[in-house]
Amino acid sequence: MAKKRIAVLFGGASADHAASLHTAYSVLSSLPKEIEPLAIGITRAGRWLFYPGSYENIKDGSWEQDSDCCSCVISPDMTNKGVIKIISDGESTIHRIDAVFPVLHGKYGEDGRVQGLCKLAGLPVIGNDFAAAALCNDRRIMDLVLSDSNIKVIENVTLHRSEMNDMTAAIKKITGKLSFPIYTAPTSCSTSVGACRAENEKELEEAIKASFSHHPYIIAESAVKGRELTCAVLGAKHHDERVAIGELVRTDDSIDKLSEYIASTSELKVPAKLDGLTQNKIKQTARAAYDALSCKCFARVDMVLDNDGEVYVRRVRGIPGLDRQSIFTRLVTESTYSYEEMLRMLIGAVVDLD
Repeated sequence: MAKKRIAVLFGGASADHAASLHTAYSVLSSLPKEIEPLAIGITRAGRWLFYPGSYENIKDGSWEQDSDCCSCVISPDMTNKGVIKIISDGESTIHRIDAVFPVLHGKYGEDGRVQGLCKLAGLPVIGNDFAAAALCNDRRIMDLVLSDSNIKVIENVTLHRSEMNDMTAAIKKITGKLSFPIYTAPTSCSTSVGACRAENEKELEEAIKASFSHHPYIIAESAVKGRELTCAVLGAKHHDERVAIGELVRTDDSIDKLSEYIASTSELKVPAKLDGLTQNKIKQTARAAYDALSCKCFARVDMVLDNDGEVYVRRVRGIPGLDRQSIFTRLVTESTYSYEEMLRMLIGAVVDLD
């Protein structure tokens, strides 16, 4: 059987560029033998490059200096179904591919734009499609969809950048509904980029300004007293039963830009110590959120179990970190599947590997 050719997209013009490089290295180094990967890196400036070199150079970003790199694009022409490589002399060649595997994080990667390009090109995507990716990436819309499905979300307030013109009113809008400590974040960036914590109104003003520097909409929410839980949800429902629920125990209330992927300020405990009924409730809530947002293939659902036993969905991540040390990977691999088995399962949901 001929190998399946998959374009692995990594890097990206976002603040999460470095996190994506770590994911790409892990994924590219561990793909099933039935896969022929095409490594396509996107620089911070947004340039797309076909990269034929060693995967080791991806981790530190030196891949960009490889003299064998050349420009490339995903062809939007459905009859091509592939990647166009553009050589320095202007000559171009088309490499047909079977699917695209975006291991991008943050803006331009998780928000559905790349997935929309693949849809236009008639190329299957390993992961969520453009609609689900966009829903997961925008907290405003995500919370509306989840609430409409009777899934509890954390009480929050959203602001548009124009409301900075009257900062006093903006602060009053938040504090009239929420109590300190208050967390602010862009509604459509990765988890921790532009995220801030405020203990008082002075800090809240600075937090609002910092979050708005990344996106025209921000979200503010209060801390919910309870346990922070997270669950990996996989395409086939029966797989979820074999995946452990993790608990995030904060070791530092400060927020690191790459905390979700590299320098976590929380300790992940897998599995979380929960009774059987609570475990079922968490898994059912995670699957309900996944289905409500039209996710497929995989997602990570972060939740809070409050002191009264209520479950609130905090965030659904359409492209969770997939390097070997990421939270999503540990949830899967510390319960049942090996890392290689996990990748095979995710890819096999889209591409026939048998």
